[in-house]
Amino acid sequence: MSLFDPGLLFPVIAAAFLALSGRRYLRHGRRADVTVRTWLRLALLFGLVSSGLWIYRLLGS
Repeated sequence: MSLFDPGLLFPVIAAAFLALSGRRYLRHGRRADVTVRTWLRLALLFGLVSSGLWIYRLLGS
């Protein structure tokens, strides 16, 4: 497995987007502006794709 393998990289990207959205949410008076909602959607997207990849690998191997 490579460091840039999507199964390993996507959870890191999802966590980064989640941390960024949480930081912005707290710094801007606990308001979920467009940026916060976009970063949360990206975190959810990368998390779902990562989960799908892991399930595919478990069932495919």
